[in-house]
Amino acid sequence: MRYITIVVAPTEEYLRSRGHQQMLERADGLREIWIDDTLVATQEAVQYANLLDDGTVVGIARFRGDADRFTAIEDEYPEIISCTVTGGETWLAYTHYEPDELETALYELIDTEAISIDWPTKDTADGMELTLFGEDAALRQLIAGIPDELDVTLERTGEYQPAMDDPAEQLTDRQQEIVQAAIAAGYYDIPRGTTQRDLATDLGLSQRTIGEHLRRAEAKIIQSVVV
Repeated sequence: MRYITIVVAPTEEYLRSRGHQQMLERADGLREIWIDDTLVATQEAVQYANLLDDGTVVGIARFRGDADRFTAIEDEYPEIISCTVTGGETWLAYTHYEPDELETALYELIDTEAISIDWPTKDTADGMELTLFGEDAALRQLIAGIPDELDVTLERTGEYQPAMDDPAEQLTDRQQEIVQAAIAAGYYDIPRGTTQRDLATDLGLSQRTIGEHLRRAEAKIIQSVVV
């Protein structure tokens, strides 16, 4: 199995055509969140994201900035369905949102070519750096199919070795299953779209088991990012 690490960034023409005036990628590639003409937060990495069947995306991203002010993002950006954050100087945002057509096209392309993302992705001065892995032919096909609205730079390629420092790699299969089910069901929405009791019923587990798995998974993710 092969991997490629690429840096992708929307072209200036695309950003202008979309009228992105607040949630912008700066000239140095970093994504900034502005609310009431004030810089609230800068995104540093995306820990995980998933395109749901209804076309929306749930994701966990790492930010630096004012976590309390960031929670107003639901009121400022109509594409944000819900958002909840952790605390600290560097913190995580659990977000459910409607992606634009470019992001949707990229996720669908990855799914079509049977490619996986080695989370987390990283925001750099040149754009978002992500590592993709799969069969060599599928990787070549994916690169060929990336929309013209994205500038793509190939950083490196080689035989794939799982990243041991990936927070998702630290979770057990059951923990990943429960966390993904919780995100999809709105457990991290504000207000919550489901409860641990409902998750327990849906997954056929006890509420105590659900609670323990969520707490341990959250602790692993937060400690791996912040500590």
